[in-house]
Amino acid sequence: MKKLMKGVVALVLLASLVACSTSDVAEENTSTDSNTTDNEALNIGFIGPLEGDTSVYGIAVKNGGELALNDYNEANGTNFVFVPLDSRGDSTEAVSAYNKLTSENNVVGILGGVLSGESTAVASQSLADGTPIISASATVSQFTLTGDNVFRGCFTDPFQAESIAEFAVDTLGATTAAIIYDSGSDYSSGMNDKFKEVFEAKGGSVVDVEAYSTGDVDFNTQLTKIKAANPDVIFVPNYYKDDAQIAKQAKDLGIESALLGGDGWDGILGVADDPSDVENAIYVNHYAPDDEEVVSWLEKYKEVYGIDANAFSVLAYDSMNILLDAITNADSTAPDDVVAALAATDYSGILGHLTFDDNGDPIKDVAFIQINDGVQKSYGK
Repeated sequence: MKKLMKGVVALVLLASLVACSTSDVAEENTSTDSNTTDNEALNIGFIGPLEGDTSVYGIAVKNGGELALNDYNEANGTNFVFVPLDSRGDSTEAVSAYNKLTSENNVVGILGGVLSGESTAVASQSLADGTPIISASATVSQFTLTGDNVFRGCFTDPFQAESIAEFAVDTLGATTAAIIYDSGSDYSSGMNDKFKEVFEAKGGSVVDVEAYSTGDVDFNTQLTKIKAANPDVIFVPNYYKDDAQIAKQAKDLGIESALLGGDGWDGILGVADDPSDVENAIYVNHYAPDDEEVVSWLEKYKEVYGIDANAFSVLAYDSMNILLDAITNADSTAPDDVVAALAATDYSGILGHLTFDDNGDPIKDVAFIQINDGVQKSYGK
């Protein structure tokens, strides 16, 4: 094995069950032939939260994956069937969904999970049968270390934290930084640790690190301490709802330090009370929203679903295409054959070119996004 089993990272988030029309029409694939044919119905599973606080991520991944599967069928004459199940944002529910997809729906591959904790739980469960899994959005390092059958379309938490820390020093010229993070979040805690490590390794000084608990809405105590430290930049590695509140309260306190973040900032303009609260904030993301090909795809997504896409939608579209290409290129539904085809991926899509390293992590570029006048743009444009 190229990878070592690291165990399950628990991330319990509340969500509730949602009925998905696409799963109602998905038929169980009972074929025992491991070779694929153009008209053979092959089930592709999805696992993620579809209601509740984290549903924006689950719905985005579900929609992006579903759109990719439908486009793929239309373009290639294939008969892939989408079977989405709700994880409720809970690792135990996600594992139950995995068991149902593999035992009852006979899926040949799975897009999911969505959240890092549930994704790692599913990946660990898959060790027994080796079902091919690709997550569009599980950024925690441990996810792809569970087994050779596990891949991701997004970059990792340490990679994006390292990227934004280097950007802060090399591009912004920052010499001092503060951090405010959610101590109850694997995503946020991991980003905090890596940013601090890299920023200091490059000669910078982290002058204050402030933690808060999941569910907190008042950050004034932490921000008052940060204001007193007067850092050049403040790293805010959380999900967008918390980030929006932190940005607003920082502005109200008169803090002028530049705000930096990770991909959890994507979608923040949709929840910010006032776009000026996040003016000039910079975050690292998986795509540039002003890229011509991306813009065209975003328009198509909105036509189909009536809502704006986010990074998770785009990642899901490319991740699903990668999985479907692997099944098609393998000309087999045998897990080992599909996994081998995934490992050999050489894919160009909406997010550019992608290959996988030995851990199943993507080799690709990152984008730095800045918010100016209520619009997200590539930094420097």
